[in-house]
Amino acid sequence: MSSTGFPPPAEYYDVEDGINVCMACGNPRFTLLHRVEHFGFPFEFFRCECGLIKQAPMPNEQFFEWFFNSDLFFSAKESDSEEIWGFYDYFKDENSRLKTSRRRFRILQQKLNWETPRSIMKIGPSTGTFLYVASQAGHQALGCDVSDQFVNYAKEHYQVQIDHGRFEHHGYADGQFTDLLLFNVIENVPNLDEFIAAIRRTLRVGGHFIFNHVEMRKNMIAAFQKDKYFIFRPPICYAFEDPALKMILEKHGFEIQLRFRDIRYLHAEKITTLLRWRWALRLSRMLKIERINFPIWAYPSWITVARRVS
Repeated sequence: MSSTGFPPPAEYYDVEDGINVCMACGNPRFTLLHRVEHFGFPFEFFRCECGLIKQAPMPNEQFFEWFFNSDLFFSAKESDSEEIWGFYDYFKDENSRLKTSRRRFRILQQKLNWETPRSIMKIGPSTGTFLYVASQAGHQALGCDVSDQFVNYAKEHYQVQIDHGRFEHHGYADGQFTDLLLFNVIENVPNLDEFIAAIRRTLRVGGHFIFNHVEMRKNMIAAFQKDKYFIFRPPICYAFEDPALKMILEKHGFEIQLRFRDIRYLHAEKITTLLRWRWALRLSRMLKIERINFPIWAYPSWITVARRVS
């Protein structure tokens, strides 16, 4: 399929994983939340009474292997598209990612008392900025990603290792990692039960599963934007209200240890394209401020630290 070909072919979806399946409560009671048009193609998102939100039918692994290696994800500029699906120019945002990784690492090191070297796995590590920061601090840091572009970029620019492929399909050893992180990933995993089971298996008892997510309960931005909210577009598979997320973690032997706001460095070009505020993007470009980085509690998202207890 071409980078702009739509609709996505039927084999990019798992028709068995629809509103008949709730991996949080096991008792599916879904109602239609939003039906959105993206790139002229309809996608549907449903909410279970337990608070789990999912796209149905569910995109499968083929969808993600295509999407995260396509121009539609990396650069709307390169794909000549008027609408931004992933990023306007992904690699142009590297300064933002490096600043965000440094801030996240510093906070985690303080909160979790990372004084001795840790064995860290980061799933979906993008260009490898967090791996670089962690390795510079003396930790053993490894990544895993489905995008060969990220694998190559991280090796060339940061000299860090990212294994190519899906984490749950790699043969990592039981209890191999003391800490396992993912940022902007958990909502993009179609086989979430299998994925979290693999995380639990490869994480030591007492180890930390660290991730960020958008809390959908009492989310004022989502209430205001409705179907225009950035969560309601592929490749988002899941979104979570806190009770559903807690059920999922407890089912897999985790307990939430702490949670705090995920502050990251962004600029107006990124924010306005996510919100689809074209007028604001044009204004920021007129004022020549569209690429100025600043820290912001974006989306809004939270970082959760869950400990493996069994």
